Amino acid sequence: MPCRNRVEQNYAMGLSRTSSNDSVQSRDLVVIALLAIGYRLLCASVIADHPLFQFPIIDAGYHDGWAKRIVAGDILGHGPDDVFKPALYAYWLAGGYALFGQNIFCIQWVQYSMGILSCILAAILSARLLGRRAGFFSGVLSALYAPYIFFESQLLTPALSIALNLSAMLFLVGSRSRPANTRFLFGGILLGLSAGVRPDVLLPAGLVAVYLSVEGKKRALRGTAGRTVFLAAGIAAVLLPVTIRNYVLTTEIIPVSSNAGINLYSGNHLSADGISAIPVGLKWERLVSRVPQDILEKPGKASQWWIRRALGDMSENYNRALSRMVKKGLAFFNRREFRNNICFHFMQESAWPMRYPFLQFGIILPLSFCGLIGMAKKRDRQVRFAFNLCLLWIVGYLLVGVVFFVNSRFRIPVVPFLMIPAGWALKRLADDVSARDWRSVGYRMAWFLMAGLISWPMWFGKPQHDWVRDYVNLGNAYQFNRQTEDAENAYRNALEVTSDPDAHYLLAKSLFARKQVAQALHHIQAALARMPESPDILMLAAQISLVNHNQQKAGAFLRRLIELSQDSNLWPKRAQWATAHIMLANLEPSEAGSHWKQAWLVDPVTAAEASFLARKDMSRVLQTFQTESESKPWDWYAQANYGMALIETRQVHQALAPLARASELAPQKTGLRFQLARAHHMAGNAREAKAILVELLQVLPKGPMRNHVAALYARLFSN
Repeated sequence: MPCRNRVEQNYAMGLSRTSSNDSVQSRDLVVIALLAIGYRLLCASVIADHPLFQFPIIDAGYHDGWAKRIVAGDILGHGPDDVFKPALYAYWLAGGYALFGQNIFCIQWVQYSMGILSCILAAILSARLLGRRAGFFSGVLSALYAPYIFFESQLLTPALSIALNLSAMLFLVGSRSRPANTRFLFGGILLGLSAGVRPDVLLPAGLVAVYLSVEGKKRALRGTAGRTVFLAAGIAAVLLPVTIRNYVLTTEIIPVSSNAGINLYSGNHLSADGISAIPVGLKWERLVSRVPQDILEKPGKASQWWIRRALGDMSENYNRALSRMVKKGLAFFNRREFRNNICFHFMQESAWPMRYPFLQFGIILPLSFCGLIGMAKKRDRQVRFAFNLCLLWIVGYLLVGVVFFVNSRFRIPVVPFLMIPAGWALKRLADDVSARDWRSVGYRMAWFLMAGLISWPMWFGKPQHDWVRDYVNLGNAYQFNRQTEDAENAYRNALEVTSDPDAHYLLAKSLFARKQVAQALHHIQAALARMPESPDILMLAAQISLVNHNQQKAGAFLRRLIELSQDSNLWPKRAQWATAHIMLANLEPSEAGSHWKQAWLVDPVTAAEASFLARKDMSRVLQTFQTESESKPWDWYAQANYGMALIETRQVHQALAPLARASELAPQKTGLRFQLARAHHMAGNAREAKAILVELLQVLPKGPMRNHVAALYARLFSN
């Protein structure tokens, strides 16, 4: 026993000396921080006005909407949809909104700050593992790595997850020199938080935990099993409350989120390419329509349903499944940043600081490969420990990618652990050049070129071939900012890449709104030819046909939409389903009663909105809107509908509260403030009405809304 204590003490003292001698210096951290800050300032100045960074789309839009609901009071969530994605990033983002307001610019700089912190953490971790100079080089590489800033600029998870991963590893690595259960506990908590942001960290974290346990036993460190328990307890301390929340919302045991099944299917179905994530837009709606509603309402069962389908497709053709996995393995090490929501290479076209000579994956990977080769040859215990740690982290994420799919956002958590051997490779190269050891320099360059042969060629085609989705996203962002002409040009650019149904549909929708009916008809026909079973396309086709006075064709489109319910799940598109019945009620007066009955059964809210506009069945409308507002106190639209129905039924005093709540939830919707002013005036609150109208006149630009406000003010307070 005394011998064991002495071995442990000597080992810890040896590591303490190494850590003390090779700790990163303050001036190194200052240089790294200044480089990281300067590069982010440069990028931010270039992309500040880019619509794809200013108007969140797809996953970023999902996070934005979710965080806003949390701030509005929907803290726990409201059903199965709120367990589909991991929740912790949405809560973190909601905290940012609560502190800084719903300002994308502020949140971007919070994430830039986390990116700067991650550069410093990477330098500290690398220095502890491989020495001060290696740590400095790793920090510099991190500070100038373009994809980091690309993701930090969006409302996406990498900035947070990378900072959590590096912090956790610092605790775990530090436990070697100062063995303590609390370090494993805190490391586990940080990894649990990271898993609550992105659960794919659990596999590499598990591999590292097992290695630390085995390595500790080899070094005669006591309490290794106990420290592993503390690590697991830290992870569970975070994920258990998340699981309980998910159970409350769904009555199913879902540890983090329910999207594992659809992710597995997306990367492994018969026609999967292994580098494409869950489809979006009309293709996503078509995919969801295949899931029976009773399964869709239970996210855990839905995930299992997708897993069974994925395994079925894989077992149907083992050779294709195996070749797809090999392809995903190659994609993991390819320099191309495979798109997830926005393509990194698409953004490079308009953001020059994200291009070379600023660092890309195609530079970091060969450097890291050189470093790993050199580290594997070293017999130094600390270098081998660093090698094993980095390799396990890389292999863990590689396995995740091979099982699911590979894209830029899913791969980026591995990059900090490529920076560590890359920094060591630069340090060794500098030593060789200083010593004029040209043979060693030649060997390192050969390894670099060999890795480049694997990572550099465009094995998967040019990224421009996949830009159709990026142009569609750009058009949607322009539409959000009411830049209609720019949006339509973006959709046309998408169609120059390929004849995409989303681009045709969105362009037709925009043209139809501008009364360009002939052009809209051309594009909706093209969309129908490529996706004839889309409820959205069928609905727009019916509306265009009505404007063209072709009621027979409009009715045919609407009936086809309704018939889709026989073969697919239309519940996610129930608003269009109910609207089809309402429109047919006008086209087929003899069947109007039946169609209205079906509309109320399919989607009471849509039926209530149509009845409200027709000023019919107002008691039922009021009851429906009241129920909706009570079930969704965080939803401005539900509050506004209820308030407007109360005004219409002359219950103006009761309308004040929901209208005030709606305008509070959506302060950018100036029309809500206008309706609130009307309600105050009708309720006899002249002072409150006047104050709101004066405020609107001060902030509104020239346009129809300001004219309405000015007219009401003149009519009410002209004397």
